[in-house]
Amino acid sequence: MRFGRVEAFVVPTGDLAEATHLDVTVTLETREGIRVVRRATLPVLRPLESLDDLVWHADQYAQEAIGVELAEEGWEAIGVDAWPEYEPGTPARSPAYTVRNLQPPSS
Repeated sequence: MRFGRVEAFVVPTGDLAEATHLDVTVTLETREGIRVVRRATLPVLRPLESLDDLVWHADQYAQEAIGVELAEEGWEAIGVDAWPEYEPGTPARSPAYTVRNLQPPSS
């Protein structure tokens, strides 16, 4: 059994109030290292009225990556950290999800 940690980071492609897309990076951290699971420019799902909306988007895209890309590899979420506070000047980030994989690592 392997364990890991998944987080998503988002940055608006323009001014917060007018952004229609976000630069999204989702990572999986395991004892082997950190791997980018997804890096893409994706649409805003709801209006960006505050910085908390950026954190919400990061969370949505983290959950999507766990449920799609990582699920195809056998990963599943088993826990989640507290909702993070946005730190000005940095990308907004999702809560960290603890994931596990019951499949043996590929060689």
